[in-house]
Amino acid sequence: MSIKTARAEGLPFTDIHVRPMLAEEKKVTAAVMRRAFSPLQQLFFSWKGRTLVAEREGQILGATVLNTFPLSGGRKGGIVLWIFTDPAVQGQGAGQALAEAAIAVFDAEGCTDTFACVEGYNTSSSKLWATRGFGILSPGAQFRRYGLGVLPMWWNTFHFIDLGHFLWTRPPADQSDSPALQWWGTLAMNAILIWLALWQHRGFREFHPLYLLMVPLWLLLFLGARTLAMLALAKPQGIALRYRAWESGFPLGIVIALAFGGLYPSPGSFYPTTEGWRYREWLPKLGPVALAGLLPGLILSWGLWALSRFGNLGAGVQMWCNIGMMIGVSFSIFDAFLAFFPFVSFNARRVWDWKFWIWGLLALVTLALAVI
Repeated sequence: MSIKTARAEGLPFTDIHVRPMLAEEKKVTAAVMRRAFSPLQQLFFSWKGRTLVAEREGQILGATVLNTFPLSGGRKGGIVLWIFTDPAVQGQGAGQALAEAAIAVFDAEGCTDTFACVEGYNTSSSKLWATRGFGILSPGAQFRRYGLGVLPMWWNTFHFIDLGHFLWTRPPADQSDSPALQWWGTLAMNAILIWLALWQHRGFREFHPLYLLMVPLWLLLFLGARTLAMLALAKPQGIALRYRAWESGFPLGIVIALAFGGLYPSPGSFYPTTEGWRYREWLPKLGPVALAGLLPGLILSWGLWALSRFGNLGAGVQMWCNIGMMIGVSFSIFDAFLAFFPFVSFNARRVWDWKFWIWGLLALVTLALAVI
């Protein structure tokens, strides 16, 4: 599972010793893990791989779970699956000591590429790896570096279910990526997810040719309005944002579409371009931007509902409305309602952290839309 860090500490850690975990220490280390993670996060935790612990004077302060795997072209990868510290010792250097030890282990074992998956707004973890020579590897850069070997790489790094997490690698990409290309790629991939879901609803038999036109046009409207609204509100606040895709959501989205006919959208999001930014410090600005991003989807969806309910539409127009409602309601549930792990990358969580009462109102409006 992706990296979860309680804190990226900034103090010296010369008195902290990192070593392999002993079998009899697993119970104590597990207790530290439970204090570091929420109950829901704990459900995803696994001891698969080797575990290093950070200790000071016999007290276990935290741990990291590591694994290695082969990469295409005869290379070898190392993945930091988990890293955590006891909340009681935050700021004392245990996180840095564990990160340094993990890198040393991978270097000693001849790993050419080192990986860590970090949620986009987990700025403490991002800083932990950015200051150690890691960089975010965009979807395009992943395919350029690994080719079709990107698929087994995703499997070994668990970068196929961790929606909203970015793949940090060492060494970083050798060229800058294109936010615009990621945006259009996101639209195309979400269109594929919706087409697959519609095909499944038809029993994998009939597929109306108009779906090929309807779905991308509706996505262009919904994602375009979301994008423009977020950028429009960021500009007067004087903050520069850039778009990043959530490529790790698409494999699971394909499975959900084919197995259940459900839509698991991966819209991506906007993040500050400033290096070293802190989520809590930026929240007064990011919260309104998130609110602006989710409102167009809700408004458009309610408008389509009203048009469908009271408009006395013909069969052709009704089909357009139905597809629009399917997309709008699905996106709104994720972007305006789901603020809990593992959906913390959506706009709903930004609003939750900024103004909880606003999120509460949005949740009621979204649930009403889904029910009716």
